[in-house]
Amino acid sequence: MSASVVPFLAVKDRAEVLLQVREIFFESSTRKEFKDEIERDAFFEKYVGFYLRHYPELAWVGILGDKVLGYIVAAPKSTDTELCKIQPHLKAFEALFNEYPAHLHINCHHESRGMGLGSQLVKALEGELKASKIAGLHIMTGSDSANRNFYKKLGFDFESELPFRGVPILFMGKRL
Repeated sequence: MSASVVPFLAVKDRAEVLLQVREIFFESSTRKEFKDEIERDAFFEKYVGFYLRHYPELAWVGILGDKVLGYIVAAPKSTDTELCKIQPHLKAFEALFNEYPAHLHINCHHESRGMGLGSQLVKALEGELKASKIAGLHIMTGSDSANRNFYKKLGFDFESELPFRGVPILFMGKRL
C-alpha cells in the first residue's frame, strides 16, 4: 500500500496532522538545540507554520492510514513581505524571483524516504502552481546537502550559490 497525497485543507483531523508534521520537521531538521520552547516554536513557524497559516492551499501531506509520512508547504511569491521578515536570506536571491517566484519547504519521515513520496508531494504542488500560472519554483539548501540530487531528478536545473551571513546557500530553480 502506498501513501495518499492529500491537500492539507482536506484532512479531517488537522490538529493531529499538524502534530505529526511538526514531529517530521524536527526529526528532519539539522538544528536540534533550542534555548527554550519559544525559540523552538519560532523555528517551526519560520519554515512550516507561516506557510500553513498564509498559504494553506499550497500544502499537502502524504498519509498512510492515520500516519503522516511527509509534507510540503509553499508560498507563491518569495517577495511576500512577511515571509522575507522571518527568512531574510530570501533577499540574497531576489533577482531570481521573477523567473522562480514560488518557494517550497518539504520533509518526509526518515522511514519513508526513497519511496517516491517526496516526488509525489512536489508534483502535487507543481500542478497547483501551474494552474495558478506561477512561472517557476525554487528551493534553498546547502550545496553539499544530500537533497540536491533529489531536486535535480525533479527538474530543478537552475543553480545559484550565494553567501548569507558567511554561510553558502544553494538556490535551485525549476521553470513550470
